[in-house]
Amino acid sequence: MMDASIKLTAPPAKRKEILQAVRAILGPIRLEQGCINCHCYVDIESENSIYIKEEWETRDDLGAHVRSVHFGILLGAMKMLTEEPEIRFNSIISTTGVEELKKLRV
Repeated sequence: MMDASIKLTAPPAKRKEILQAVRAILGPIRLEQGCINCHCYVDIESENSIYIKEEWETRDDLGAHVRSVHFGILLGAMKMLTEEPEIRFNSIISTTGVEELKKLRV
C-alpha cells in the first residue's frame, strides 16, 4: 500500500480558489483504479493549511494517479501557492487498528 500526504499552505487571497479546485477532484480521484481513500482536511489552528491524504493499493496505482488529469489539476492549484508544498509518498508494509491500541495501552 502507498500513502500520499500533501500539505498546501494557501495564501489567504487564494485559499477559496484552491479549496474549490481540490473539492472538484476528490470524487473523481476516489474512482481511480487502486484508490483506497482520498480526503482533504483544513487545519483548525491554521486555516490556510490544507492537507490532502490519499491511500493507494499499489505503487503503480499511485504512479498512474500522479500522471492523471486530476493530479494535473492539483499541480495547477499548487501554482497559486507562495510556499513550496510538502509532499510525502510512503510505502506501508502493514497496518493495524484498535487491537494494537489495546496492546499498547496495557
